[in-house]
Amino acid sequence: MSQETINIEIAGRSYPLTVSIEEVDGIINAAEEIDAMIAKLKSQFAVQDRNDLLAMTALQLSIRIKEIEFGVAKSAPEENSENKEEDLKLATSVEDLIQRLNAAIEG
Repeated sequence: MSQETINIEIAGRSYPLTVSIEEVDGIINAAEEIDAMIAKLKSQFAVQDRNDLLAMTALQLSIRIKEIEFGVAKSAPEENSENKEEDLKLATSVEDLIQRLNAAIEG
């Protein structure tokens, strides 16, 4: 699997990541979505601290993941199994991205 180093920007900070070529677009889109969520929180509340904004964004994303996992777990296996698989893949990708970002932050 071919690897590519990309720089993503989240909350005004740049993070270099080495990812497979297949993951590049998804990771860039995820970073853009995170930035959009941060901007929305910043405009809705009087919070300006980057750490607070990142924490609230992480909480929102975690809630989404749990909702997807719960929805997949409680649904009957024959109902929308293709959508459930896609949702589970998305949740797994988001969790993987969070781990990679944490690794990049830690050095």
